[in-house]
Amino acid sequence: MAVKLARLENIPEIDESKSGANRRREPRFATWFDAYIENSHGNCAKIQLAEVSMHGCRIQTREPWLRVGGFVSIRIEESARLQAIVRWVRDGAAGMEFLRAIPADCREWHDLMDEPF
Repeated sequence: MAVKLARLENIPEIDESKSGANRRREPRFATWFDAYIENSHGNCAKIQLAEVSMHGCRIQTREPWLRVGGFVSIRIEESARLQAIVRWVRDGAAGMEFLRAIPADCREWHDLMDEPF
């Protein structure tokens, strides 16, 4: 089931003809930090956060139960869980889109975002 998020509505068209164009709408922050991911079936795994932005992250994992379109929760340390949808999985990595932007009170997550690359 594809989920349409409100923040994705009314986004201007992108010229796909420009090869190598960065289509990202916000900065990404490189990191290498342990985190935990869990799906709705109770599967849980330790992962590495490789990139973080206000609305998503890229993780490193080879968990076989991780599926595109699946809903997961991600947490670091003892912080609150962030709810996300899996957008892609390939070559030991996966991209997540948070259902809501990282809240201001999630200091652990904001501390990971110091310098964009």
